[in-house]
Amino acid sequence: MPGAYDSAMSEIPAQRRIAAESAGAGRAGEPAGATGHEDGAVPHGRAEAAPPPTGDAQPVAPRIASRYVDVWTRTEPRYRRRAVLMLAANTLLYCGLCVFTHWLHVGRLFDFSLRSYAEPARFWGEQTRTLHDFILFPISVEQTPIHGVVLALLLASMVAVPIVTSILYRIPCALPLAAAVAVFAHMPWMAATLVLSCTLAGWRPIRMNFRFGSALLGMLPVILYIYLALRGGPEMVGASASPVQKTLLLAPWYLAILSACVMMGVILLIAHMVRYRPGAITPVVTVMFATPVVLFHGYVGTDELSYRVLEAECGPRSRRVAALQDPAAVQERIIGLLQEWSASGRQSVREDLLATLAGDSDRLRERVRSRLLLEFLVSQRETDDLCRDFLARHPRSRYVTNVLYIQGYSLDTRMDARALAGGPPRVELYAEFPHAQSRPVWLALWNQSPDSPLRIVAGVRLAVHDLRAGEAGSAQERLERVLEIGAGGAAASQPAARGLLATPPAEESLEFEARPFLSEAEQLLALVRANRDCPAYGNAPLAELFALDPHRPRYSAALERLALRRPGALLHDNLRVAWAASLPSSAERAAALRAICDEGGAGDALAEAHYRLAEIEIQHLGVRDEALRTAGIERLRRVAADYDPTWWGRAARERLALLKPAPSNGVEGSSTP
Repeated sequence: MPGAYDSAMSEIPAQRRIAAESAGAGRAGEPAGATGHEDGAVPHGRAEAAPPPTGDAQPVAPRIASRYVDVWTRTEPRYRRRAVLMLAANTLLYCGLCVFTHWLHVGRLFDFSLRSYAEPARFWGEQTRTLHDFILFPISVEQTPIHGVVLALLLASMVAVPIVTSILYRIPCALPLAAAVAVFAHMPWMAATLVLSCTLAGWRPIRMNFRFGSALLGMLPVILYIYLALRGGPEMVGASASPVQKTLLLAPWYLAILSACVMMGVILLIAHMVRYRPGAITPVVTVMFATPVVLFHGYVGTDELSYRVLEAECGPRSRRVAALQDPAAVQERIIGLLQEWSASGRQSVREDLLATLAGDSDRLRERVRSRLLLEFLVSQRETDDLCRDFLARHPRSRYVTNVLYIQGYSLDTRMDARALAGGPPRVELYAEFPHAQSRPVWLALWNQSPDSPLRIVAGVRLAVHDLRAGEAGSAQERLERVLEIGAGGAAASQPAARGLLATPPAEESLEFEARPFLSEAEQLLALVRANRDCPAYGNAPLAELFALDPHRPRYSAALERLALRRPGALLHDNLRVAWAASLPSSAERAAALRAICDEGGAGDALAEAHYRLAEIEIQHLGVRDEALRTAGIERLRRVAADYDPTWWGRAARERLALLKPAPSNGVEGSSTP
């Protein structure tokens, strides 16, 4: 018996060694279910109980399980199915978040064209996109500050979800999320940054037991990306920017970084509380996705996005309008047309090109002019359709007035035929001659927006329409009302200081300047008052005058015919001055205006004749002759003195103030011009 006892006691260390080796093998590669834990997993850092001591054997110290626990550690089928379903739900929610982000940036939900991926990927050239574009186009945080909060929360979700997915679901499961950023959000550099972030957060050799520390490590590439992307647009936050502007432009990125860290902390805390069962990410992602959506629809609105896209594409200062008048773009377009026509092989085109080589360029010039005009009319039609669509979908939007202004301005805009008549072809646009189709648009703006400064331009355009119809009385009343609006809004012409999150007036982004239209209204009102209800012709001369387009090539000839057809009319002197001012050369204009000034008379156009002649003497003829320049300045002084109450008298004083410095001794005219 003693021998049997000694033999049994000698086998105990060997059994313990085999058991330890088996346990070590299990920690290295055995399924989680083999641990015997009720959930099929051993929580990280929890001690395993050693076998109870037998006989005189010494107790074995408890060992610490070193296995890294994540969602896939649980191998039971129910947990695996739940993990796959939750991962699919997270991915779908995340794709929806990327689509929503892209919609906020360009106004379209989906765009799978090659250009939509190539432009964001470019990081060189003048048209390179930066993160400043993200917060300034189409909705600017300067115009709609609450939109900065929406973008910050979206960016926080876009960053946090892949990082925590790489920690809880491992790196391969986070790669589809980064791909969604590139495919649906059209942000390829952000997608590449997220791949690096997920690698740093979930890579086994460097991941930490403190999971939030791994998440913060994964945030470092994102912070570097934001820093480098913001440096691409230093002019946006320059020395000239006010403190409020700098705060509005930089606050979304600080808020996004802070929100992403908080979001990751909340997700990891929930995962720890549920012992890393599947489902910790989905509730937080749902809340973080729903919050910016609710904020956007509640405080920004789809009409804001639609209008900002419309304004950027079709507004008076839009890229489309600028491209139409850019000389380089026009020349490029003409060269492209010539290449297209020369490659077409059409007989008529070949004849035009051969005629150009022979010295007859009129045929080809007319072909180019017709094509440019056609493209302009197509663009104009597209703008009108977009405005009509906005007004139909958002009839109660605060931007209805702005859209009516853009629509009316687009309908009135025309190509100057004289710019294509001679010399190198160029495109010049003008909008001061109202189109017949714009009257209902301006009338709607006039009636629906009594408090908008845009009502000024609507009143001026409607007055011209009234004059064409022979309704001089209606035009006079409308112009008087326009000047009343201008006088009442003069104090509010300067933008008032506002709080950080206050929404500016809807018209502010148009950068509308009322002064030119008020000046035009004052001139028109003086003309109507002096020449309406002519005893011989009634209001017919006024209607015929305002039916003539000053930008047509034969405008001066039409004025001359009208003056001959209406002898003795109250408007006759105005017709003569308008004819003289429309002559092609400065010498011809000066001679005709000087003849009118020498004749004198009591007509209301005499002040205009003297003013226009003085401008020619100063600007054109006075460049070569100092005596003529001095005579022009003296003529302006007489206009300012003799016609003080009129618009021409005030214009002469303003012109004199620009020509000479203010008197040092306080005596008018003491300094030499």
